[in-house]
Amino acid sequence: FVFPAYLFILTMIVIVVCHYCLQRSPTTAPSSCVYRFPIIIGERAVGVLSTLIYLSYSKLLRNVIDIFTYSTVHLPSGDIYVWFYDGNVKYLDDKHAVLFAIAMVTCILFLLPYTFALTFIPIIERYSEHNRLFNYLHKKANKIKPMNDAHYAPYKGEYRWWLGAR
Repeated sequence: FVFPAYLFILTMIVIVVCHYCLQRSPTTAPSSCVYRFPIIIGERAVGVLSTLIYLSYSKLLRNVIDIFTYSTVHLPSGDIYVWFYDGNVKYLDDKHAVLFAIAMVTCILFLLPYTFALTFIPIIERYSEHNRLFNYLHKKANKIKPMNDAHYAPYKGEYRWWLGAR
């Protein structure tokens, strides 16, 4: 969980710095380091950062699935559930319960919303002019439009939902 969290923190810092540095204030000189940062990063920053987010999403998803996976050990006294990747750790025992709770929070707060967004934003964009609810959701989704465009650009319009379904 540490490496994807590190990438997310770096991504957010770069986005915030680029956003606030592009709003030039009268006290900021064009030669200052803070003003030059967005110029150095360039216009392709959103595509690179959205790719980092997608790769981190894949790593987090794999970690969560690894934590949720268990195996059954059949003993004469009864069945015991153990963590699949370490048979010495009982499933949802003290050591595993902490990992399980972190994985569950990560799944609920990040993985599921990101998956739903990747799957349903193209559908919302397609039908936004026909339905009031879709129109409202489309206005909210426009706030992250550059990131969506970076994700969906390789796909044709009718297959853009495929990215989230994978």
